[in-house]
Amino acid sequence: MQSFNTWNLTNNQLHKLFKDKNKFISIRVRGNTWEPITRWLRLDSRIFKETTNRPRITLCDIESLAEIYNYRSIRWKAKKLTPLPTQLFPKKLKNIFRKLPLIKHLAYELEITFYRYIENNSEQLISIIIPARNEEGNRELFIRALNKFKQISINLEIIFVEGNSMDNTYSMLKDLKTNFSDSFKILLLKQSGKGKKNAVVEGCNISSGEILAIVDSDFTVDIDDSISAIMESKKNENILINCSRTTFPMEKNAMRWANYIGNRCFAIFISILINKPISDSLCGTKVFSRKFFNLMKENGSWDSKSDPFGDFTIIFEAAKNNIKILNYPVRYYARKSGAPNISRWVDGLKLLKVCLLYLVSDI
Repeated sequence: MQSFNTWNLTNNQLHKLFKDKNKFISIRVRGNTWEPITRWLRLDSRIFKETTNRPRITLCDIESLAEIYNYRSIRWKAKKLTPLPTQLFPKKLKNIFRKLPLIKHLAYELEITFYRYIENNSEQLISIIIPARNEEGNRELFIRALNKFKQISINLEIIFVEGNSMDNTYSMLKDLKTNFSDSFKILLLKQSGKGKKNAVVEGCNISSGEILAIVDSDFTVDIDDSISAIMESKKNENILINCSRTTFPMEKNAMRWANYIGNRCFAIFISILINKPISDSLCGTKVFSRKFFNLMKENGSWDSKSDPFGDFTIIFEAAKNNIKILNYPVRYYARKSGAPNISRWVDGLKLLKVCLLYLVSDI
């Protein structure tokens, strides 16, 4: 995707960019701090030998123009910190500085990416992937969720990925498949690998839907809210629905205080890294397009062993590949049976490693 400098475009050329109906448009503008300085000192003509008699457009102006032509912003990022050459500095060091909160807001050059919003009204198959391990005690919740899915008038398939449980989860899922197979297509897969991320990938690999939804098998996220999020995702293929449990008051004991603090810290850190507000970094309920999933498979994102759940990988890769991230508020309840399949400190360190890898990357 080509990036255009607004200071090299005439008014007609700028409008033509949007009129051509490109799927993505990436535009560079002067930072709000530097714009009046470059005009006054004529830095462009003195340093870069460029003319300064063409109109300059600000970040606010370009966002307004995009709205007129039905484009929506994905995110902006600092592209160049100063007008001076920085070739002597290592690339990884520059990548870190471009993400720092104060510095990126004072950057000399900003880049903002837009996508053309086209609402999809066609009928699409939705695949709902439900990884399950040691969930025998949540049988009633499974039945309630499947009955809810029966009530919505969309074409869907359910994929259970059983993660080598130590109880009778596999037998329970087999019974549910038999009982609900008349309502929609249900696939039952015994996981060959380990971990939630692997279960998600294996489930997506055998799915047929153009839209992929991940739903946790403890159903602590309100099932009606999950269904609403899935329905919203049908509107456009270039969005990632990232459900957020921190918006509404949680049920008592739904999330331990250490988990809550860790989640909020990671959410703030990720928001800084991708320059896009993320309110809940570890909610397991996410919805995205098959096109995005295939893209992550092709670039090897799913192969990373650092991310135990896949949540961070999905968020970072969405930002990296110009997928619009939407925080979707959901209600969150305490677990009714069993215990979470996570190791708080070990998995926390793995997630921190994922963040540090993206910190030095050119995201």
